[in-house]
Amino acid sequence: MRLILSCLFFSLISFSVFGQRTGSNAEVDSAEQKIVEPERPKVPKSFFIPTGIRIGTDLVALGVNAFGNNRQRYEFQADVDFHRIYLIGSYGINQYQISGENFEYSNDGNYFRIGLEANFLKFDPDYNTLTFGLRYARANYSESLTTNMTSPIYGPYEESLNNETVSARWFEMTTGLRVMVLKNLYMGYTFRIQLNRKLFDASSFRSYDIPGFGRAEFKNRWTFNYYLTYRIPWKEKQVMERSR
Repeated sequence: MRLILSCLFFSLISFSVFGQRTGSNAEVDSAEQKIVEPERPKVPKSFFIPTGIRIGTDLVALGVNAFGNNRQRYEFQADVDFHRIYLIGSYGINQYQISGENFEYSNDGNYFRIGLEANFLKFDPDYNTLTFGLRYARANYSESLTTNMTSPIYGPYEESLNNETVSARWFEMTTGLRVMVLKNLYMGYTFRIQLNRKLFDASSFRSYDIPGFGRAEFKNRWTFNYYLTYRIPWKEKQVMERSR
């Protein structure tokens, strides 16, 4: 009889404790269900109307022209904003000459890049940007190679080879920063990884240098540019309010 009463007593205690825990868990669940996160505001379509264009040049190329002896290169770049997405393109011209004891090489051509970049800086009315993006690039050029050879029968002679219409294409992954230093005047860098280079129509000899890319022996490489740009605005930028 005592054993039966003890069992009933412990059963009542366990049931009361379990009931309290269940009730508290139910209250927590109901409280969690009442919490509703505020919806993020949608970006109005008017925000995607471009507000201006930035046009500039590569200062690294100008430095190479001023202090280098073998290469002359000029590159111009422009970008247009669509809210936090930028359509960006660049065009460059390139001349390169190098000579050694038994050879002379020259290259003349142009190149362009075009792509999209996403801006990761928010709520900035000055249009400072920190971007990551992808670009498609292509170069068209001609090159010539003159070498001094020696024949066992005819003795020394000169041989000239020409690649008249060479083209190359590659892709780029980029990251860059632009900061306004004066009103509408910006400075900043672009770091680019160039990938999957392909050559076309280099039939007379192995191509040596690609405008906008560099040494043709590499299929993947990296490069760095530093730009000075000026922004021409035509519309005031709208800034979204921060969600609380």
